[in-house]
Amino acid sequence: MDVLEELKKEVEEEMKEKENDRGVLDILLQKTISRKLIVWIAATVFLAKGTISADEWSAISMGYIGIEGFVDLATRWKAASK
Repeated sequence: MDVLEELKKEVEEEMKEKENDRGVLDILLQKTISRKLIVWIAATVFLAKGTISADEWSAISMGYIGIEGFVDLATRWKAASK
């Protein structure tokens, strides 16, 4: 429960900022999971429902994997240069 209370405090503090025009859901999702993962999960659901084809799902998955790989590489490169 301590983690949930801490997350709630962070969201409340961010919502109090005057220049903040994002919604609570956006703040909560940013703090918990990446938007890229949300897109991939949505694509998987759409594939299961038959809304998108397997080729489209593959393209989205490869994009997700490629972006995540690039981010990991950049993070490691930056950490190694310090």
